[in-house]
Amino acid sequence: MRVAGQLSSITTRMLLILSVAFLMIVLMAYWVIGAQGKPKIQQMSTSIIEESGNAAINSLMTNINQVDGLAQAASTLSGALPKQDALYEQAIGNLMRQTDKKIVGGGVWFDPTMYNPQLDRKSFVWTRDSSGVMQPNTIFNSEKLTPQAYYRDWWYTPAMYSRHDHCVWSRAYIDPVSKYPMMTCARAMFNSKNLAFDGVVSFNVVLTELDNIMATWQKKIGGYMFLVDLDNRFLTFPDKSLVTKITKNNPQGELINVDEFAHANPSFAPIAKSLDKVNQTLIADAIAKDKDRYEISAGTLVSTTNLNKIGDNEAKLLSALLLINADESMQLMGSHLVDTVALERDFKLNEAATAYVFRIPFTYWKMVIVEPNRQMMSVANTLSKQLVGYLLLGFLPILLLTALAFRHYFTKPLRQMAGKVGILGELIEQKKYTQLPQHKLPTSKVSEIETISKQTNELIDRVVENEGALAEINVHLEKKVAERTQALQQAMDTLKSSQVQLVRSEKMATLGQMVAGVAHEVNTPLGYVRSNIELVGDNLSRYDDLINNTEQLLACLNNPEATEQQRQDAIANTLACCDAIKEDELSEDLAELVKDGLFGVDQIAELVTNLRDFSRIDESKVKAVDINECVKSSLVMARSNLKSLEVITHLEALPEVECNPSQINQVLINLFNNAAQAIPEGIQGVLTITTKLADAAHIKIEVADNGLGISDTVLAKMFEPFFTTKKSGEGTGLGLAIATQIMEQHGGSISATSQQASADQPDAPSGTTFVLTLPISQANQQTPPKTKSLFTT
Repeated sequence: MRVAGQLSSITTRMLLILSVAFLMIVLMAYWVIGAQGKPKIQQMSTSIIEESGNAAINSLMTNINQVDGLAQAASTLSGALPKQDALYEQAIGNLMRQTDKKIVGGGVWFDPTMYNPQLDRKSFVWTRDSSGVMQPNTIFNSEKLTPQAYYRDWWYTPAMYSRHDHCVWSRAYIDPVSKYPMMTCARAMFNSKNLAFDGVVSFNVVLTELDNIMATWQKKIGGYMFLVDLDNRFLTFPDKSLVTKITKNNPQGELINVDEFAHANPSFAPIAKSLDKVNQTLIADAIAKDKDRYEISAGTLVSTTNLNKIGDNEAKLLSALLLINADESMQLMGSHLVDTVALERDFKLNEAATAYVFRIPFTYWKMVIVEPNRQMMSVANTLSKQLVGYLLLGFLPILLLTALAFRHYFTKPLRQMAGKVGILGELIEQKKYTQLPQHKLPTSKVSEIETISKQTNELIDRVVENEGALAEINVHLEKKVAERTQALQQAMDTLKSSQVQLVRSEKMATLGQMVAGVAHEVNTPLGYVRSNIELVGDNLSRYDDLINNTEQLLACLNNPEATEQQRQDAIANTLACCDAIKEDELSEDLAELVKDGLFGVDQIAELVTNLRDFSRIDESKVKAVDINECVKSSLVMARSNLKSLEVITHLEALPEVECNPSQINQVLINLFNNAAQAIPEGIQGVLTITTKLADAAHIKIEVADNGLGISDTVLAKMFEPFFTTKKSGEGTGLGLAIATQIMEQHGGSISATSQQASADQPDAPSGTTFVLTLPISQANQQTPPKTKSLFTT
């Protein structure tokens, strides 16, 4: 109550309004920063990351250019030297020994017969020993030591088909000896005299320096970075163990590609898809440039490598790269960003991030920078916090000054006025009107409050002036109210009496309808029983003739004076009568007539039994009964009205239900009659009755017809007393209202659903279904059923 009183203060409300206004300003500031500032900040962050990525790629390209320049020098030198072992061992050996540690091997590899027409293999190769010194290695010239020829190897073949003066970089692999990841730079070598293809110059470059370069740039940019080669095989990664796998063919381990990694880490899939898209673009550009050369080159790369070490996809990429790079040169200027990928939740950062995909010129290596969105938005978030802080510091003094001004000029005078008004209210409640002038409201310097005080004081004068008149009016009103109350009570008594008469009238109408049906049902079997008995009487006269003839025959046989002719005539008459009876099958007809008569008597007996079961005058109290039997007896009682209908029953075995059977029968016969009346002429009516368990404590009875259906308007009102769609004098409108009352007295319910055929679909199914729900046991009801009146009082 105290809090509610404080909230009702005008000062408090004004402060709340100001606070809401301040909140809206803060929200507007957040919106401006979010809608306008954050996209610009994100654009600036993207630009910064793009510039940093380009700088990182340029630094990588510097190292790639160094190796490429070294390969160019080795290629030019090898192509110009005379074919003498000593010269190659001295010149190329000196060049190899001057390389830095990142080059762990390489040499000159002549194509078959190009060094010497008699030699299939000739190479000058150097590899670093355990101390890091370059040493010559001749095992590749021995077919016994290296059965697989080097000119068929997967790094050699692409250089044969290169149409440019640069290295062809192989895919990344892990060296089986050093266990380091590395790549091979292979460059075509041409004879300086005839410009014929002589072989390939190669340099094996260890990739550990790439990890250091990526780690250095990652500290500058944030997030994490990694490199992949042309075939999207990892070159670097923050955790190399995640992108390395051990296989049977490569026990030293091999670097996997991005698709394999995405299969194990689904959240990485968007990055893998973007990297694949870059390669597909490369292939598409190559096909657009020279489709025939591309297809020939791709097929040749696969077929000429020993044991198909270059797969179809790698061959396509290498062919496309060789074709595209034929007209390009090393470019260090311009942007290398080719795609940005939004990540809902990065697998490594465990938060929303953006991946920036860069393409390294000429090699088609790709560099990916993954930056958390949180880090990019940190500037905007900091700006938002600072802005809210400044707004809050400026708002608090304004709020305090506003509160003091309102308290002095409004709250204090209004409180005084409220106190006076409270006293006036108590005096008015106590009808002490003469004391009101002693507590008039004081004047105020605030014009609005002064107006209220003046108007209130004038109202006090009017109240005192009209006190006597009001008292007289109150007395008159009280008298009128008493008279009206008495009249309403009389009307209610009359209404209740009318209700009883109407309920009785409805019950008598139902009873009369039932009695008329019973009389009709009894009259039909009685008619053909009477007819059959009359036929039996007529046919029995034939047997009287037979008896008379038989008696005459016996008298003739016993009379000694009778002649033989008399005896023969008596026998002939008797036999003729017997033959006539047999010929007319009189005995069979009499048996059928008796059988039909007994069937009619059985029908009458059944009707009487059902009538007795239906009425149950001696069973007006609640007892356990079989609902299926109630359904059957009610169908018999309503049979005369259901003759034109096809009646279908689906009666499940149910437990006995505690109810007043005569009342339940009354409800059922009312629904059956309504269903019969709902079927128009010319339509084969179908009445379907279904009984089943609704749940463990209730049973359900469904009464469905295929009539015209009921509109939603009628459906909403048809359970109300006196509502009827029949013509005047044909119904009281109480049948369903009484049925509802009976079901509620039993703790159950009645409901209906209906479907009408529309004008555009006249053949659509229509009809109405009534659903009765009854509790199996009245003892299970939380509240005992109460008799409800059809009218509310």
